[in-house]
Amino acid sequence: MNRYAGLTLGEARAQFHALHGMPADGGYAAPWWSMRLGWLRISLPNFSWRRQAVPRHDLHHILTGFPCSPAGEMQMAAWEFAAGRYPHPLATAFCLPLVGVGALLFPRRTFGAFLQGRRSATLYRQPVDDDLLATPVCEVRERLLPHTAPVASVADGAAWLGLVLISLAQMLLPGAAILLLWLM
Repeated sequence: MNRYAGLTLGEARAQFHALHGMPADGGYAAPWWSMRLGWLRISLPNFSWRRQAVPRHDLHHILTGFPCSPAGEMQMAAWEFAAGRYPHPLATAFCLPLVGVGALLFPRRTFGAFLQGRRSATLYRQPVDDDLLATPVCEVRERLLPHTAPVASVADGAAWLGLVLISLAQMLLPGAAILLLWLM
C-alpha cells in the first residue's frame, strides 16, 4: 500500500496506468475494452456504466493496494461489494461472479478484502474531479479505509456467506435452467 505514498491520486493514477500498460487516460472513453483469461483475449463494449465506474475502480486499486491481476480483481470485487458497489444492475451482474470465484480460489485473500470493505467507503458517490485527483493518497486512505486490521464478527461471516451464495447461484443458474429444459 505504500507504493503511492506521497503522491496525489492523480499522480498515482498516472503511475498505475503506466505500470499496467494502459493509455494515459485509462482508456475510459474508448468504445471497447479487452481482458485476458489465460491465452484467451475477450473484447467487450465499454458501456456507459463501465465508463463511469472504472475511473473510481482504478482509484480503489491504488487506495487498497489490491493488485491489477485476476486475484486482485476478485479481492477488489469483494471489497467493493462490502464497501458500496457501483449502483448499476449490469455492473453488479458483471462483478458478482468474481466474488464466488475468489471465494473458491483465494478464500482468505477474498474474505480479507470483504472484511476490510465492510469497514470502508468507496468513491462511487463522489465525482472524480480535479479536487479529488489533487488530494494526497494518504489523506483519501485515511478517510475511506479502516485504521486497524478488522476482526471478523459473526455478522461479517453471515454477510460473506450470503454474498458468496448469491454469486455462486448467479453463475450456476443459467446452466441449471438449460439442464432442466433439456431434461423436459
